[in-house]
Amino acid sequence: MNSKTVNKLNKSSDNCSILSKTDSFFNIQDKTYIEQFFVGLLEGDGTITSNLNSNKSNSIIIRIVISLKNMSENVIMLNKIKEVIGGRVVIERQNSYITWIASNKNDLAKVFLILYKYPLLTARKQCQLDFVKDCLLKKDTANFIINRNNKYYNKKSYLQSYDVINTLPTYFAPWLSGFIEAEGNFNLVFNEKGNLRGSKLSIGQNDELHILNWIKLYFNSNNVISVDKPKMDGNYKYYRLNIYNAQSRSLIFEHFKYYPLLGYKNVSYLKFFYFHNS
Repeated sequence: MNSKTVNKLNKSSDNCSILSKTDSFFNIQDKTYIEQFFVGLLEGDGTITSNLNSNKSNSIIIRIVISLKNMSENVIMLNKIKEVIGGRVVIERQNSYITWIASNKNDLAKVFLILYKYPLLTARKQCQLDFVKDCLLKKDTANFIINRNNKYYNKKSYLQSYDVINTLPTYFAPWLSGFIEAEGNFNLVFNEKGNLRGSKLSIGQNDELHILNWIKLYFNSNNVISVDKPKMDGNYKYYRLNIYNAQSRSLIFEHFKYYPLLGYKNVSYLKFFYFHNS
């Protein structure tokens, strides 16, 4: 399935029409889009955590957190997520970060329902979700203590199962915008005379090679995924995808026309877009 086909399928599905690039992305009201975008953002910049409550015996605290640099665009985005999904938004770490948190039963239930409708696509986050679900089901601090260091035990199995998927999920386009908001970088490189030397969309991942292969498929890219040499103390592979061919770049512009970025990453994207389209 090529990227144009995926775009047409998603545009005609229940994702609803999204405001175009010429409209303010701050005013998007589409609940379905926000939910699907949220899942991608969570996979890139979020954490699903569980910890013992030191103030209460036999109690486990579950928190789902997305933490970003404290930029006005990120504040607006996380407050929009709060409005649609729930949770709370706080400024922390000496005003350096803006953080969205779901921790009470109602907010967690809403997030779990969203993740049921639009399943996680990275093995690491799926393992985190499996572990907190097990904690909620058993409510056993002894079980928590025994298993907390083994929460990623099934990661390899998930990675293998994702590798054989050759049809993109129906919600992949909005998910991808959320994921790029978290993990993507738009780069314009100039020479000393101020002329453009190169431009690219760059995304890196630990172990999750399937994600980069899906993005290549979606943007119809022939760029090679590189792999960094493993670190001495690391037991993972770091994969990097740089998309810089003209055909894929036009598909990137088409994508964000219908599935816009909602936070600060949109600022760097618009510089990227206007440079190529001015």
